[in-house]
Amino acid sequence: MDLGPVTPRIVSVCGALAMLAIAYAFSRDRKRVDLRAVLWGVGLQWAFALLLLRVPAGRYALEGVGRAVQQVLDLTFAGSSFVFSDLGAREGGASGLGVVFAFQVLPTIIFIASLFAVLYHLGLMQRCVGAIAWLTVRLFRASGAESLAVAASVFMGQTEAPLTIRPYLDRLTESELFVVMVAGMASVSGAILGAYVLVGRVPIEHLLMAVAMTAPISLAIAKIIVPETGAPETAGDAPKLEEAESRNVFDAAADGASEGLKLALNVGAMLIA
Repeated sequence: MDLGPVTPRIVSVCGALAMLAIAYAFSRDRKRVDLRAVLWGVGLQWAFALLLLRVPAGRYALEGVGRAVQQVLDLTFAGSSFVFSDLGAREGGASGLGVVFAFQVLPTIIFIASLFAVLYHLGLMQRCVGAIAWLTVRLFRASGAESLAVAASVFMGQTEAPLTIRPYLDRLTESELFVVMVAGMASVSGAILGAYVLVGRVPIEHLLMAVAMTAPISLAIAKIIVPETGAPETAGDAPKLEEAESRNVFDAAADGASEGLKLALNVGAMLIA
């Protein structure tokens, strides 16, 4: 397994250790820091990096997921070009206008939000998030509520992920609430991820790898800065996600498109402002 040039790797390791040291320096209660959560967070982050970058099987799997995401983005262009003609086509279509943010990038947010709503209606999202939350509870000894929020942040944005634990929000401990906030800030929603691919010309594989690596380390950093000193209500077990309120697939797609439109308009407005 080729680890690549040594010097850049040493710099990266020193940077990671420096971030942990800074978090520890600002810790509210250094004596209560859970070493198990820190070790699992750092270990999983590095394990994901090695698996996805240096192990052939992991790299091929990541490339496969990247191709699947790219196909989803191609479907987005099919819809946007149908509505906006060349303005919504990839690179401006035959007119050669290049990337038009309002007509090519913002529709991506709408389409992916609708797709996620359909996956949630079918129960696929609940299974994926629930499995990650269950594993987080077992490995990190984190509470069920914060584990569920961290797992949801892998797929959802900072606004949507906390809503998965809505019944528990007002009863979270300070440490749990801080975990929810840090995990949300460390991740991006699937809709915004698609927009990054189109605007930044960043390889989709790099973004997917970053999403996978941020979840465990965000929990570890949060637990260093604000260690658990209370008694979490959901300790030892991850609560189940609520069932979708949509009546059928078409209803779910419509609701998701409406929510995606709000997000797209907000993104456009903030960029203009």
